[in-house]
Amino acid sequence: MNAVLLAGCAVLASLLPLAAWAHAVPTRAWGDAAMGPYAAWAIALASLVLQAVAAGHALGSAGGMALVASAWMGLGWLLVLAMNQWPAPTRRVALALGLGGLAGCGLGLAAALP
Repeated sequence: MNAVLLAGCAVLASLLPLAAWAHAVPTRAWGDAAMGPYAAWAIALASLVLQAVAAGHALGSAGGMALVASAWMGLGWLLVLAMNQWPAPTRRVALALGLGGLAGCGLGLAAALP
């Protein structure tokens, strides 16, 4: 898999844990705390590990860590902005893009195995 595609998947993968965490806390935009905080932590840690490995494979150690940190900050900010305007569609789109990003990370790492 191309390193640019793998890095892009690593960036998109940060939307899944961000959306899961936003769904785990009672806010006005999401409406309920249907997911518990332990499940959100588990999703966040698993996604972070897969993201870091995929981004590290694509860009090297330092570049991968910088990409993951900036993706969480940048997409987290954009998710909050979108959440305040369009809560229901934002949740669906963020979950779909996050799952797609994680699937792309997994496929890219599987393709890189010898």
